[in-house]
Amino acid sequence: MKTLVIKDSIDEKMLHEKLSAVGYSIHDVPVTEDMHRILWMSADEKTAINYIDDKLTKVRYLLVRGKSAKEMTKTLRKGFPVWKRDDLLKHALLKLIDGTEEEIARVAMEIAADMDEYDAASAGVLSTFLTMDEVSTRLAGARALRARPWMIFYSTAEELSNDSHPEIAAIGTEMLARIKELNDL
Repeated sequence: MKTLVIKDSIDEKMLHEKLSAVGYSIHDVPVTEDMHRILWMSADEKTAINYIDDKLTKVRYLLVRGKSAKEMTKTLRKGFPVWKRDDLLKHALLKLIDGTEEEIARVAMEIAADMDEYDAASAGVLSTFLTMDEVSTRLAGARALRARPWMIFYSTAEELSNDSHPEIAAIGTEMLARIKELNDL
């Protein structure tokens, strides 16, 4: 599985045309108020590409799974404006310096979405959000980390659960409970 975070808007028609040209077809998916989603499947139904526009986090991404995921990831990277990890992390650090609350919250969630598995550089940038003075920036980092309840973030979740700000502490407590649940602790 690979997540490709989209930089800006994506032309859904162009995406559909490219995927149709290589034998992918649209499949019905449940409609929700908070998420716009389109699913394409390969003819053999062994590879799936989801376009997801999450209205809550303001993050748009492509989720590629299955037999031809590696090949399709390369094709999608070439044809559409998606973030490379290092560029996304640089972008995030710039937003920490000169971004609005909304931009900071979005880029934190983009980093979390891009991190399909633990990545020290991405985790380090998200941890930087937690060290900022602005509560909104710390909240953005905590919310993003909550999306990745991995054991490696156990001590971070403990620290967050003891934060002086009640909303950050609640996020830390929730994250800690989820980590314990997922790891039978």
